[in-house]
Amino acid sequence: MSEAQIGYGTRFFMAATADASALTKLAEITSVTPPEESVAEVEVTHYESPGRTREFIAGLADAGSTTIEMNWIPGSDTDTLLSEARADRAVRTMRIVTPGDDGVQFTFPAYVSGYTRSLPLDDRMTASVTLRIAGQVVEAAAASDPTVLP
Repeated sequence: MSEAQIGYGTRFFMAATADASALTKLAEITSVTPPEESVAEVEVTHYESPGRTREFIAGLADAGSTTIEMNWIPGSDTDTLLSEARADRAVRTMRIVTPGDDGVQFTFPAYVSGYTRSLPLDDRMTASVTLRIAGQVVEAAAASDPTVLP
């Protein structure tokens, strides 16, 4: 029997300011892409590299960006928070919490690099938020209260 799960119940949290001591849950989230770290390649080939073959070592890690899709509710607390975050460009603490009893959380510093809203003629209004991750992503068991920062 499969142990697959759906993403229903996933939550996303953001600090209201750069120095906030707690996180605020964003409302009406419909999709989240968790951070995916990549590691740079550093070429270290030299004149005596074996077999005239290029050599590489691992360089610095880059957690990249993550995207949130949501129902856009103009003027809501979530809309206001995201608009302010995009305007002030401050790095804030973010947290994704997966659903279930064995859920995990991803906590990371990021800033809002894009907040795009869409008003289709015959469908729900939506928004897409792009977050540039600005440091290390910490993956851990989901906390009992995900709004609390250490």
